[in-house]
Amino acid sequence: MKRLCLSFLALMFAVSASAQVPATPPPGTNVELDPIRCWWRTAAGAVRVGEIFELSLTCAVLDNDAVQVIADESRLGPAAIQLAPFEVVGGSHPADLQSGGRRFFQYHYQLRIISPDAIGRDAPLPSVQIHYTINNRVNGGGNVQGRDLVYLLPTEFVRIASMVPVNAVDIRDAGGVDFAKVESLQFRANVLDLVAMSAVALGVVVLIVMLVALARRVRTRVPAGERQLSPRALVGAALGELAAVAKEREAQGWTADLAARALAATRVAATAAVGGNIGQRLAGPESSAGDGRLIVREGLRGKTRIVSGSATAFDLERAVRTATGAASARVPLLESLRDAIARFGASQYGRAQALDQTSLDDALASARSAAGQVRAEHSWLKTQLKQWRGGSATPVASRA
Repeated sequence: MKRLCLSFLALMFAVSASAQVPATPPPGTNVELDPIRCWWRTAAGAVRVGEIFELSLTCAVLDNDAVQVIADESRLGPAAIQLAPFEVVGGSHPADLQSGGRRFFQYHYQLRIISPDAIGRDAPLPSVQIHYTINNRVNGGGNVQGRDLVYLLPTEFVRIASMVPVNAVDIRDAGGVDFAKVESLQFRANVLDLVAMSAVALGVVVLIVMLVALARRVRTRVPAGERQLSPRALVGAALGELAAVAKEREAQGWTADLAARALAATRVAATAAVGGNIGQRLAGPESSAGDGRLIVREGLRGKTRIVSGSATAFDLERAVRTATGAASARVPLLESLRDAIARFGASQYGRAQALDQTSLDDALASARSAAGQVRAEHSWLKTQLKQWRGGSATPVASRA
């Protein structure tokens, strides 16, 4: 009886031992394996708002003699992947590794989150899908491509701790600044204060000078008969006369009277160009234009003046020959006025009975262009600059 019990216990132990030993698959049978497996790994379990931290994605895919898994990595690069609410600020992609029957590829991302609403919460990474295909290799060396499959990455959470470091005493704590930095900022502030005060003082001096000049001008009243128009105003009147001549020429063609008016206006502009005195005086009740004179009205209610220029073609030719240095740039202007005066004069005093319409048209165009340039040279700003530089401005026009 005792021997029978021992035999029964030995049989039970053998049965239990055989149940605990896993069965080994016979050679040549297929074993089910995951074609792709991926996982996340963060460098920190909790981050602050605005803090940059590292996030790594690692995937293992089958790659052996029988099966090759091809994953679509075009959407996994640092410049392509979207991980909202996190912002991808950088990353890298190291070389792939081959170990046994699997190939490992990895991506590193540098992330940050700037949303204050995530403080004190676990911010989840978005669901990322990886498309892949399974290619079966045949004996002939070819591949049989499978259909498109999708692998969903596991969910990962990142804890958003706070906006400031844990060891900050106050929320307004800033990084340490050395004494040299403080001294440099204080020196720059003092320099800027000095520059500002100097600018204010200069502005006050200029304002005082302008007020004094204005007071003197108001105190000294010049009679209407002695008041002189500026060269710019006189050249502007000559330019207006040339425009009127051009308008009448289009209506009736060139006449001796139009040529005389164009000559008088061109001489006024030429006199200002060579720095001569433009004659001007108040017009009487019976004064009229003609004989080298222009009638100019000063403003809407101003006096009417008779204006005349004394420059001739010989004066302009002499100015062209004596122009040197910076003045040589005005030679084309002087030549245009010289030729225009010569053509207008020839039409008025020449022996030819018929007027050369084409020649007079060219002279009028040159005279209008040159008069515009002379008027621009006598602007108020350029006149003041000449006075400040110590040079004499264009002589003030005198009365005829």
